[in-house]
Amino acid sequence: MIDNIEVRLEIEKIKLILNNQGKNMEIVFQYLDELQTKVDHLSPVLNQKRKQIGYKIKQSK
Repeated sequence: MIDNIEVRLEIEKIKLILNNQGKNMEIVFQYLDELQTKVDHLSPVLNQKRKQIGYKIKQSK
């Protein structure tokens, strides 16, 4: 009888740990979705052609 109770308690502990891990994974995916949304809003700005800086080499004729 005691062994049965101990096994049930261990199973409940494992369920609790797995439940918490699931919640943590949900939070990670929510953050990833938010980050992807921010990147999507910035992509037109990031893809604009930038003015080249530095020395210009004269082409010889």
